[in-house]
Amino acid sequence: MSSPIELGDWTRILRGKSSWWFVPEALLRLTLLYVLLIVALRLMGRRMSSGLSRNELLALVSLAAAIGPAIQTPEQGLLPPLIIAVWVVAFQRSMTLATFHSHRFENLSDGTVSTLVSDGRIDLRELRRCALPVERVHAQLRGEGIINLGQVARLFFEPGGAFSVVRREQEQPGLSLVPEWDEPLKKTQRATPAMNVCGVCGALDAVHPPRVGPACSSPEPWRPAVCGRQ
Repeated sequence: MSSPIELGDWTRILRGKSSWWFVPEALLRLTLLYVLLIVALRLMGRRMSSGLSRNELLALVSLAAAIGPAIQTPEQGLLPPLIIAVWVVAFQRSMTLATFHSHRFENLSDGTVSTLVSDGRIDLRELRRCALPVERVHAQLRGEGIINLGQVARLFFEPGGAFSVVRREQEQPGLSLVPEWDEPLKKTQRATPAMNVCGVCGALDAVHPPRVGPACSSPEPWRPAVCGRQ
């Protein structure tokens, strides 16, 4: 029967219930398991140290879950984590080979590329499917130095969570991506009097556009399209 927990028992709080001799043993365990992780990540490929796919992320989490108890628990041996690590590496490499030989299996396991922006217009249906807010798209494009949606030919959302931007060869009228509070920068953009743009999806329309955007059915007010700089 375990002893009752007493508030202020600093020996238990700081050291726990294991012997001080477990500290150097824990360091030795950590060193061995660290080497095991390095070998496992090397075997699973270079992508494990850069952008991770869903399968690679799951493999990494599985390795961490298997190794954690072996570092902290004296009763836990090192052989079970070693066996689990070998199984995780073998399973991950099998999944990688399967995705290499089958494009359909790759799409099923990792997902497909999503087109978020086409010719200066945001696809709100695709954004909802990917669970992304519109402002996330604006922030990503601003990070690429783009302040007008008309500069974008395509914005792809990759299966690994990265964004890929394809710029138009020549800028077209589109929705300004400059925040409303940044008046000095907004004033440097040249308005296009003959065109208006939906304030949500960036769809272009004539001088007197309808009250609701035709592409996204949003009641957001239409705004003057911008193109180029003053």
